[in-house]
Amino acid sequence: MRTENYNKPVLPEKMNINLTIKKKPTALDEYLDNDEMELPPFHFALVELSQYVEGCINITFSNGFNITLDLFCDFLICLDDIIDSINAAKSLHEKIKEIWFCEQGSDFYLYYQVKNKAISLSYKKGKSVGMPNKAIPDFLIEVSTSEYITQWENIFQKLIMLFEEILDQKIRVPF
Repeated sequence: MRTENYNKPVLPEKMNINLTIKKKPTALDEYLDNDEMELPPFHFALVELSQYVEGCINITFSNGFNITLDLFCDFLICLDDIIDSINAAKSLHEKIKEIWFCEQGSDFYLYYQVKNKAISLSYKKGKSVGMPNKAIPDFLIEVSTSEYITQWENIFQKLIMLFEEILDQKIRVPF
């Protein structure tokens, strides 16, 4: 058995997160009411935005794998868990948690573990995972916490710009 590679430091992989937005025919929901829904401002702005656009978030890793999140069915539903992962990375607090993208057609898990200045991400498919994520094999990757934070902050900033442009609302980053 060869052991010389076990002592070499593992270099973090690269991660890139992109937001793709497409305008759709506007379908206003006259019953959409934040007082009734009791959502934080960022969350409700996303719900409002869904009346005007459709979108996805592509998370690409240097190992060649790409996870696709629907902006509303995946990202919005798991927004609190995503924010928790960002805050864990910011605090460098050693934490092991999962984000379950549970909506119909998604059904996959993204486990994360903050370790010092790196965050380990593990993608695991559920039994009902659909396309496009079905074709991705389960994998484990490590990225720097600073890159993880920066990539997510960029997505949140782009969404804030959309809130201003489309909804004429100034919303703050929720973390």
